[in-house]
Amino acid sequence: MTLTNFLENNLIIHSIQILLITGFTLGMMATLSAFRYSVPKILAIFGIYLVWVCLSSWAIISICGYFFFTKIMFFTISLPALVLAYIMDFHSPAQAVFNYATQIGFSLIFSMTVLLVNSAIHGNSYTYFLLLTAVYSIVICLEYRYLRKPFLNLTRTVHIGWGAMSLIPLCFCALVLVIGNVPNYYIKDPIRVVYVYGLLVLVIVVYFVVYQSILRQYQLQLVSHEKELLMLQVSSMEKQAKNVHASEERLKILRHDIRHFSIVMNTCLKEGSMEEAQHLLDGLEDTLSRSETPHYCRNFIMNSVLAYYLDIAQEEGIEVQSVFTAPPKDTIDSVSFSVVLANALENALYACRNESGERRIRLKSRMNGSQYLMELANTCRKEITFDEDGLPVSQKGAEHGIGTRSILSFARQTRSSVNFRQDDGMFILQMITSTTLCKNPADVRQNLG
Repeated sequence: MTLTNFLENNLIIHSIQILLITGFTLGMMATLSAFRYSVPKILAIFGIYLVWVCLSSWAIISICGYFFFTKIMFFTISLPALVLAYIMDFHSPAQAVFNYATQIGFSLIFSMTVLLVNSAIHGNSYTYFLLLTAVYSIVICLEYRYLRKPFLNLTRTVHIGWGAMSLIPLCFCALVLVIGNVPNYYIKDPIRVVYVYGLLVLVIVVYFVVYQSILRQYQLQLVSHEKELLMLQVSSMEKQAKNVHASEERLKILRHDIRHFSIVMNTCLKEGSMEEAQHLLDGLEDTLSRSETPHYCRNFIMNSVLAYYLDIAQEEGIEVQSVFTAPPKDTIDSVSFSVVLANALENALYACRNESGERRIRLKSRMNGSQYLMELANTCRKEITFDEDGLPVSQKGAEHGIGTRSILSFARQTRSSVNFRQDDGMFILQMITSTTLCKNPADVRQNLG
């Protein structure tokens, strides 16, 4: 198939070409996307879209010819695909448009390059489809291997400017289509190929500049995130101090009242009023029990965190179950872990407040050899959305809440394994920390603060 005989109106060849290029472009899009639907539903939607592409392209080419089709294919193929990306993508619509418009633009370049190469080697339709399959397969594999994770990380962490940036690939697609198809198809005017590749170089430069801008923005967000973690540490310490201060105030009142208690008790004993004396002793015992800080573990800082949040939960009618063993001080920094514990409990308390009926918080932890295991579960009947990395999307609107980011930051610093899941109306956080792999506790505290 040379540039000359490609002009022949071979309906079957053109239909196969359009279907293959569209399918491969969808594959390119999927490599850099995180979809909100299940795999069967995604495949069904893509299948319906490909049927539309096949039927509409067949009808237009049959009635008006292939070169008329090239002038309107943006509206019959590309625009519906952008709408699908807008609806299906897990992240913001602007990010979805940026992703797929970019893939459309580069797909147009790849398909043009394959046709030119096949013409240069005097290939036929079989070599053309073989080259097309090979080039797109390599591109899809490379994108999945090297670009998917960095791109998805950017879309998760950088949420500013995607709407404006999506104009870049949209303009790129429009220019490629105009240069390649208006007023004549580029095959009839080969100089247009030079313009298209010149545009490609320009777009690559623009994308590099945009990437540098996004990278700087990401670094600024990291600084902001570290500041948030520091504020969380300060807030946690304030809550611990508040809890201790409340206990001291109760003890101060008790010391003041104990003098009056002694006088009344002495009078009761002198007069032989044993029932009154017993009643006074019972009251004293009850007052002492309410004045004590609840004991959940031997670590003072973590016990203060547990007492603060679990007492609030109990006061709000939430059932609390706690069997907690503090991690060893020599391997896991108490202050850093108390921040993680405070964030996890605050998330659990927030979730329970949004539930009706029976509510429960269940906390348990223990040492298993060199591993420290912790599990926190709370009532959560509302379905939680998880991203493809298994991380919960914040119900407060952000991609991941500050509390979750704090937990993940601690896990990264201590090489811990964190798992989130929802099971039988309970949201469950599980953390496994190997005490032999932990960094120096002081370093962890410094990095988290």
